[in-house]
Amino acid sequence: MASENYRLYVSNEYGANLSVVAPETGPEGEIEISGRPGDVRPRGMAISPDGKTVYVAVSDFLPLTEKPEDAIVAIDVATNTVLRSYRAGGNPERIAISPDGKQVWAALEAIAQGVGIDLETGEELGRFPTGVEPEGVDVSPDGRWAYVTGETSHTVTVIDTEALEVVTHLLVGNRPRDVVFSPDSTRAYASAEIGGTISVIDVTQNRVIETVSLGLDSRPVEVDLSPDGKLLYVAGGGTSAVYVVDTETLEVAHVIKERMGRRPWGVTVSPDGSTVYTANGLSDSVSVIDTACMCVTDEIAAGRGAHSIEVGHVE
Repeated sequence: MASENYRLYVSNEYGANLSVVAPETGPEGEIEISGRPGDVRPRGMAISPDGKTVYVAVSDFLPLTEKPEDAIVAIDVATNTVLRSYRAGGNPERIAISPDGKQVWAALEAIAQGVGIDLETGEELGRFPTGVEPEGVDVSPDGRWAYVTGETSHTVTVIDTEALEVVTHLLVGNRPRDVVFSPDSTRAYASAEIGGTISVIDVTQNRVIETVSLGLDSRPVEVDLSPDGKLLYVAGGGTSAVYVVDTETLEVAHVIKERMGRRPWGVTVSPDGSTVYTANGLSDSVSVIDTACMCVTDEIAAGRGAHSIEVGHVE
């Protein structure tokens, strides 16, 4: 997909809105989420399989109980308007869409649960106990599993999306922030911010088989894969870097620091794999990385406290 055919959506945690960015020409405007900056915040996002709907997790700044503000908001990419809001549960932080586009799964930080929601009816499929302070979530491309990271318990909870039950809890690195499945659903990769590692999970056995060390000062947070699954891009929030891991050798192939924005928290890869974008929370910007040179080629203004970033298809 050519860059003129998609837009970048950036959730601005402290701006209470989303920035809409054209990769070639820059900022195009903002979408108000709550109109209450500093009170209600958008954070994790996910995109529908057809690229036409962006979903964003919305919550308040006090993740202690379930509040009326806790929701998942659906936005139409063609018009940049809110389509629908779903009741989510206690403080949703990150979300993921099932490969058939019919379900959204969320990590509920305040109540140590994961939740699945039917996107047509808005009904909950179920709530499932997770580790403490769940944050990251992903659904396998074959639709069979939902993984949810638990920051304080250092775990990944495995949910069977067909049986709608928790299968197990896996011990991973210290303070896991995010998790992503490989395109063939055989592997998953969980980042550990304090541990400075990536846990490699064999999905067929639901067990950790390898640990990749990025360095104790790496502070890995959100992760995303190249379309072919060969490269894992890791946002190093505390080090203002992006770490690139070769998923075949499980070695760090590149560390991108020069010209990076401050505190990259979110990361996403363009549909053709040629470009990586990061949402930078302290510089309120998006860094543009050319994967041919593995170097930053541009920095685009976003909103206050840029948190997550996704690609929406506008054709």
